[in-house]
Amino acid sequence: MGSVITKETVLQDNIYLKKLSGFEPVDDYDPFWNKLLSFSLKFDDDDEDTRIALESALDDHLQCLMYNTQTTGNFAAFIRLFLRRSTELKISEQCENKIYLWQTSNALLILRYIARFLTQRMTEKEFVRIFAKNQESAETCSSTSSSDNENDEDDEEIKQKSTTENNNGDTKEVPMLFQNTAEEFTYELVSILINIPVNNTTLAIHVEAVRCLLTLLSSQLYNESIVNTSIIFRFFIDGTCAQHAASLTKTLLMNYLIHNSEYHMTVQKPQESIVFGLASSMWSMVQMAAGIESSEEEMKPPLTLGNLSILLLLNLSCHQPLNATNPFKETLALFQNAQEVSTLPTQVISFKIDYNGLYERLCATAGQEPPMLLLYMLLQANSGFRNYVLSRINLENLVVPVLRILHDGVATSNNSHHVYLALIVALILSEDDIFCKIIHETPIKDLGWLDSDFSVREISLGGLTALVFIRAIQKNALKTKDRYLHTNCLAALANMSAFFKNLAPIVCQRLISLLDLLTKRHAKMVDHMRISSKNDVEGGHPINFHDDITALEEGIRTLLEIINSALCGGLRHNSHLIYNLLYHRALFDAYVQHPMFQDLLVNIAAVISHFSSKVINVPAGDGVTMLQIIEKEANIWPTDKLAKFPELKFRYVEDEYTVDFFVPYVWRLSVQHSGIHFETSRIKIFNAQSIA
Repeated sequence: MGSVITKETVLQDNIYLKKLSGFEPVDDYDPFWNKLLSFSLKFDDDDEDTRIALESALDDHLQCLMYNTQTTGNFAAFIRLFLRRSTELKISEQCENKIYLWQTSNALLILRYIARFLTQRMTEKEFVRIFAKNQESAETCSSTSSSDNENDEDDEEIKQKSTTENNNGDTKEVPMLFQNTAEEFTYELVSILINIPVNNTTLAIHVEAVRCLLTLLSSQLYNESIVNTSIIFRFFIDGTCAQHAASLTKTLLMNYLIHNSEYHMTVQKPQESIVFGLASSMWSMVQMAAGIESSEEEMKPPLTLGNLSILLLLNLSCHQPLNATNPFKETLALFQNAQEVSTLPTQVISFKIDYNGLYERLCATAGQEPPMLLLYMLLQANSGFRNYVLSRINLENLVVPVLRILHDGVATSNNSHHVYLALIVALILSEDDIFCKIIHETPIKDLGWLDSDFSVREISLGGLTALVFIRAIQKNALKTKDRYLHTNCLAALANMSAFFKNLAPIVCQRLISLLDLLTKRHAKMVDHMRISSKNDVEGGHPINFHDDITALEEGIRTLLEIINSALCGGLRHNSHLIYNLLYHRALFDAYVQHPMFQDLLVNIAAVISHFSSKVINVPAGDGVTMLQIIEKEANIWPTDKLAKFPELKFRYVEDEYTVDFFVPYVWRLSVQHSGIHFETSRIKIFNAQSIA
């Protein structure tokens, strides 16, 4: 398109765009392509009016291209041009051929924008088919039936050289067969990411290669149900791209670790380049079409190659193919620490990466949604990385950001995917006994983000974790009444309870207050049920309170089990808990005759009885003296007098239908954070109006 286009440029009359989308076929060796690909991007990313005007102008051309390429084959010619250029990319990078690299990144940008437009308006099968259109087939199209044409294209195979990598890092050339041109194009994008180093001259190529892959996979966005028979996804599941699952996964993770400088979409011509004419500014505007506003108040990650790479990796890993395993999900579960000598057979190693670098990066970005999902997937599937995380002495760097997500989400009643993931991450961590022990020995001082009603200056990480969970349960009981949140918070508290140590007074107060809250709500609900039962007899419209009452009873019982576990496991280290039991002794009288709770009152009643007798002569209000006596008695009172209960231990088990949760969520993240302007009005896999 030539030269520099600003927001004043009229794109409807651009001769290069007209030729690309017109009625005449353009040969892939035509000099026209050099002119089309020679442009620089100059525009204000925040100029929404310019973006809308640009999209309107581009859509006219792309609409024409969509229909005319069926006969001209110009899109297919563009693909053939790119495939030919891609074979010279590595040598161009080595020779620092900036013009060639610049034009290649521009080609990817244009192809990505065309692909975005077409995938929104064509079925995936139709989209894949136009990759193979050529001038010869166009000339014979009118004399053949559409069904014959379809069969010919489905049977197309292209032989290509491929670089493969073994466990020792050695590479070798082997012949590769592609099912169709779309697969070859996809494979070349993967090869670029794996084989071309990232530097100042190739960064734009890598960014656009990742975005192109996301766009090619985006047909899922326009389906209401989960698609497990996607043509393009199959390239990654059992096609040519699947053979490089380990290499691509490692590359995307390394991008996440290393390439985190914010990517600015304005791309200038290399100083030594030739000015070709008008192309420059058109695609500066295209980049502006990237932005999408989120109505949710959250930490939005900057647009970087690293963050884009994580979005692509999450998409590939969360896809569930029909009657096949996902090699990317398997690869994430198997990679090992580059800093350690593996004791496992070499055949199960997908690749090695520096666990410490990955851990530190996850700590720094856990407040963002895509890294939180990656953290969940790694902790859930990769035992080696999970064990590494659990052995860190600076666990607070990871746990505190996770707790903040849960704390802030519950405060706004925003039980979003991010909050649920934070909760599950904390639950997975709490399954480990060493973790539960260490966090109670780790002091935390930076507590400015806590609710103002928490007058806490210093607390252990374990105490902070318990406090956030207790608060989440309390807020949930009063507002959202989310059974999933309620159950999993209690499970994490239960896992920690045997290791409670030197809990801060505020934690013990909130724990007993939560028990009091649930008790009162239970009594109130039972009264409502009784009244409702009488009214039902007269009015014939029964109200079902059973589920709510059952949930409250389960919550009360779990809290009593948690208190029992804390007393049996750490009586000598929880004087503040004993103090609060004495202070609220009347609360426990309500449970003595309740058949669901009375077995759990034996230990609590024994503790209350023993310590009450020791502080009976302490003047009312003298809390300091009471605590001193409690601490002294706790050290000498034999805990073997307490009844033993089964160990409280809850484990997270991933549901077999999690794909229904993760696929829409990953695509929501891709729409929000990829910088690709998908038309929200066409999206069906999730409700896109909330982010429009």
